[in-house]
Amino acid sequence: MLPVSHSYSRLSFTILAILALHFFGAYRELIGPYTMLGLSLVFAACCSLAFALSLYSKCASEARIADRQAILFRVGTCLFVILALAFAPGFPGLSTGFSMVTKALILLFYAGVCWFSFKSNLLFVTVLAAVSFLSRAPIWAAGSINPTKSDMLPLVFMACKRFISGQDPYSQYFMPWPLPLTYLPASWLSFLPAYLLGVDLRWMGATLSVTAILVIWRAFPTSSSQPANGARSLLIAMLLFSGTALRFSTITPESVFWVTLAIFILCLTRQKLIMASTAMGLCLAARQQAVILLPFYLIFLFRRRRQIRFMTNALLSVAVPVLLCLPFFMHSPSDFLFGVYSRFDAFSVEKWVNERAWEHSLSFVPLFFEYGLQGLLKPIIALLQVLLIAFAAIKLRGVRSLLCLMGLSMLAFLMLSPIIWPYMYAPLLILLFSAYFAPTSPSERELSGNAGSPNERGARPRKAEAHQPTQKAISQ
Repeated sequence: MLPVSHSYSRLSFTILAILALHFFGAYRELIGPYTMLGLSLVFAACCSLAFALSLYSKCASEARIADRQAILFRVGTCLFVILALAFAPGFPGLSTGFSMVTKALILLFYAGVCWFSFKSNLLFVTVLAAVSFLSRAPIWAAGSINPTKSDMLPLVFMACKRFISGQDPYSQYFMPWPLPLTYLPASWLSFLPAYLLGVDLRWMGATLSVTAILVIWRAFPTSSSQPANGARSLLIAMLLFSGTALRFSTITPESVFWVTLAIFILCLTRQKLIMASTAMGLCLAARQQAVILLPFYLIFLFRRRRQIRFMTNALLSVAVPVLLCLPFFMHSPSDFLFGVYSRFDAFSVEKWVNERAWEHSLSFVPLFFEYGLQGLLKPIIALLQVLLIAFAAIKLRGVRSLLCLMGLSMLAFLMLSPIIWPYMYAPLLILLFSAYFAPTSPSERELSGNAGSPNERGARPRKAEAHQPTQKAISQ
């Protein structure tokens, strides 16, 4: 067994990495370039250590958190929730005429609800999810969708409108600046029901964002009596009120990828590999960057080829995005490829030259752009991905190692990507949480389905014990 300090270190680095993402999402416009570089270093180091320690940990998280620490997690959870809400962009008092006294009373009410519901898992997560969702309401209640503030959801709205009218959605739009449809089909098609019902698309984004956290919470259940429940509650609260999720869930369709990734992990923990492969396919059909996760999942499947139908699951993961993308690609290959792939090369340089946007992003890319070394970014990313895949081919065994290597792959990509995708850090939150609570056994009984019944597993040790005296007598 590993020492207790190992598990505390794993939890500490996970919390620090999530806190760094929270500060980035909440205060990115207020952080200077040098402070942002320091925050990037802290985040990359803590996130890497959290994944690395989880990768090599041989013990379950539940066994490493003592019951006497529950009060610290309770206090820490309540403090984080009220502080995150106090400085959230849509919190009443910042955007309205509420007095400081009223604002303080609202925060104390939220703290009390969080405190008294802490021991009831279902009540706790239900209350926090509702508060997290409602805390975003003032953002869209303040006015209609405005392309000058964010052109992502307006682009999705126009794509849905064009699709319903029978036109090709992968064409040029005007905001009034020209902009192609940059999203893969599963991403913008998920907003089609809201468009048809006349629902504000920002409600849809917030709903999907909160749903993703609820799904990942459900993927790793614990009872209220288990020692790890305090850590789980704290981390879920940090995910629900992360500045990254609060800021970007109402302005971008990326929450579709967050949900599909969470469903993929849930299916893995529920022994549903066909559904997990389908969810991985939806990830690939929702976000271009999901392709970096696919090799690790294929290696994971290949190691279980004697227990599952490897080719069926592998082909399903690829067939889902192909079937969703193929009709749009066949209609206009050049427009489709330009929107979802080719446009981003010029876009990254434009953002740096005109806005120097990378100076306010959690990334190491400003160093490369500042010294004219941006041409090295793609080769470095490719090299790191190859090394991680080679490492996975040797070391990847179970669910936890799969999630850790996926997380490290995404971390390396985002920290060095020449494109601005700050909202892509939200899936990293999901992987951080999942890597901490994922199963530890390399045999992965929950996936193999061949471990035998409890009676069969219990009979073997008793049989060995029955023969032990005879063996001892023979030896004597």
